Amino acid sequence: MQRFEIGDIREDIPKADSDTFSPDIYRNTGFFVLRGVVPPEQVRHWQQEWATFYTRTLEGKRQVNPFNPVHVFEEPPEALAQVHAFPAILDEVQKLYPDLALFMQRFVIKDGNSRKPVFPHSDFAYDYGWPEKTTVFIPLSPSNESNGGISFYPGTHHFGYMGDAGEVNTDLLSPDWPLICPDLEPGDIALCHTCTWHCSPAFVSGPDRILVQATYQPASDPSSTLLLRGQWRMRYRLSDLPRDAFFVRSRATRLKELQAQVDRLDTPPGRVAG
Repeated sequence: MQRFEIGDIREDIPKADSDTFSPDIYRNTGFFVLRGVVPPEQVRHWQQEWATFYTRTLEGKRQVNPFNPVHVFEEPPEALAQVHAFPAILDEVQKLYPDLALFMQRFVIKDGNSRKPVFPHSDFAYDYGWPEKTTVFIPLSPSNESNGGISFYPGTHHFGYMGDAGEVNTDLLSPDWPLICPDLEPGDIALCHTCTWHCSPAFVSGPDRILVQATYQPASDPSSTLLLRGQWRMRYRLSDLPRDAFFVRSRATRLKELQAQVDRLDTPPGRVAG
């Protein structure tokens, strides 16, 4: 099987970890670790809000999707729901998109319900709109290899959309293709192109890994949900529509139909499924 070589992208990988953001390096590597963006007092405020939210709402009763157990479905308090709008973060992302909009924000965590690894994937297969999107991971706890930290395959965003969703085949990459798992501390941020392959190892030890995942994009993207800086540039607004209205029939709806058929076949006679 033919394998891809990383080539001269390798030279820029060390430059993608700095206290000064370089859009050019980011566009070449597909990721960038930016140090010390959020001041300690702001980090402490978010951490306090998270501790209260977790104790009151999540601990022992978090909704866990077995197909995506790291995703927190419960609605966070306003202070945490607005992490994406912190000015120092917007200042950096606006260097990529002068007219800046939000696609979405969520929490992705490795707690007692989600210790397993997350397989290599790219996010765009699960999104909609245009593929010029940048996800910013904002840690509220340390994120590293020991506690299941976010990890990147540099340069893989250059492959674009792969035509489907799921676990990507890393055997397409040469054996020496690096997998970067940066040691992130609260206050740092990590930028990741929506088409960059990324994953996370299993939790082994340390504090629960708590990340805010905020995805930004140009304000011309019809999937934008909120204007953050600059002006709207879109013609249509897909976010006004329910996402399940986009297709009359699709792979996802077909899979749901087939799963429902399997569930019925698995139900013993005389018993009701559910």
